[in-house]
Order: sequence, then structure tokens, then C-alpha cells
Amino acid sequence: MKILKGSLLSFFSSGFPSHVKVKAIDLSSPDQEYFYSPFNGFIERIEKFNIGRPNKYAKVDYDVLIQVNVNGKRIKILHIEPFVNEGNEIKEGEKIGKFLESPYTGGDFKHAHIEGITLKFPKVKFYRESTLGRIVNKEKEYFDVEIKDYAVAGNFYGLGCCGGLLNVSFPYSCYGGIIGNWNNTLNFLGFNLGFPYKLKRKNLIMFEGKKGIIKNWEKSASFKVLANKPICGFAFVEVVLGYKIPPRIRVFRKTDLEEGDEIELKLIKELM
Repeated sequence: MKILKGSLLSFFSSGFPSHVKVKAIDLSSPDQEYFYSPFNGFIERIEKFNIGRPNKYAKVDYDVLIQVNVNGKRIKILHIEPFVNEGNEIKEGEKIGKFLESPYTGGDFKHAHIEGITLKFPKVKFYRESTLGRIVNKEKEYFDVEIKDYAVAGNFYGLGCCGGLLNVSFPYSCYGGIIGNWNNTLNFLGFNLGFPYKLKRKNLIMFEGKKGIIKNWEKSASFKVLANKPICGFAFVEVVLGYKIPPRIRVFRKTDLEEGDEIELKLIKELM
């Protein structure tokens, strides 16, 4: 799967089951407006559907499912207004649609949900604990911070925390991941992230805000996800990765700071 340099991405900030099962990625693009195919294949099916899920950040009331055949494997793509049709062949790097801000994605960084792929995680090659960022976007109800002192695992740049790269929507989704390595701690800006949930996966540990919630996800938490209700608490921060670019934190609070201002990450806790 080809990811364009300059794209934001996330594995573990969504509560949908495919993310919790480590079978999906949310992928943006360098321009954060258009989606570029990460693989060669052909379009088998396109289905537009309405969504009753409440979301104050949504700009449309529908979403689109695109099913792509990639070497005989069926891949699902969501959150894209397609420029292509059923039966079309698509090429790696081709612009195939525009990101939707649907009831599933409103409030998140613009992205496509890609499901049905095999994910592998690189080990950390440069680690430091992140402490400093710069405000790069300010909206009425949230602001985005670009991390200046990030950690690196393969081509992923992430917020350095707990020995690896942190990827989480805290405390909203009630789970998250540490990519690349782990130092047996789960402390982020003075917050306890919860309990470790070890998998038989290289260079990855997940954690859960409530013990047992990952194992029983589809029996409990997934119903709250579908209704857009918080699982462990209202949205505070979403921490995502960058592909060969600095990662970002979206802070769902107001601030008196302006775009371009630097911020010590420890000060974010005071906004909770």
C-alpha cells in the first residue's frame, strides 16, 4: 500500500471494530482534500447511504462505500465522494475522490477509512518524549497542534510517549495504541491511559481505558460508537501520526493562542 509523503494517518483513534481488531487505517493526503488511491485495482461496487448518527461537525448526512478488488482481495473504502464509477480501473497514486465530512467523520482530520488490509508496524528508530508543539489550525471549538519534538518508527512520525508512538482519541474511544516499542508505562500528559492489552503483533501494544473492553468491544462499546456517544469520556484530544511529516494533536477545546504560537504540551492538560 502506497502512502504519500505528507499524509496524516491513524490506526487507533476510531472506535469502529475494524480498527480495534487492527484491520483498518484512516488515511488522509498531503492536501487534506482529495484521496489518492494507495493501490492498483478496480472498482467492484459503490454504494451511497444516509446516516442517522448525530454529529454537529458533519457537513453532509450521508457516506459512500467503495469496494475495490486488489489482486483478488476486496478492500473497503469509506468517507470519499468518488470521481470514479463501478467497473473503473484505478492506479496507485490516482486522485479518485474527495474527502467527506460525514456523520462518521465530522470533527476528525479528513480521511478515508480503508478496511481489509494487512497491517505491519515498524520498530522505533528514534525516540524522545514529546513536550512541544505549534498551533497550525484554530477553529471555533478545537485547535490542531503540530508536534515539534516527535519520535520516529519507520516512516511514521508520532508523538513520543510510553517508549513509542502514541495513537489515540482520549478519553473518547477508551482505547489506543503504542507503536514501535513500549517502556511499560501508560502516562500521557499526566493522564493514566488505562491498562495494557498485549497482542501477538510485532512492535505494537494496545491499551484500554476499562479492563476487558477490547475483548468485548462488539458486545458493548460498538453500540456507543454507532450512536456517536463517548465510551470513556467526552472528546478531549485526538493524537494521529504523520507519514514523513510531524504528527498532530487535535484538542477539542477553545484557546486564546493563535496559529503559529508554540505551546508546551503539558499545558494542554489544564484545558481538560
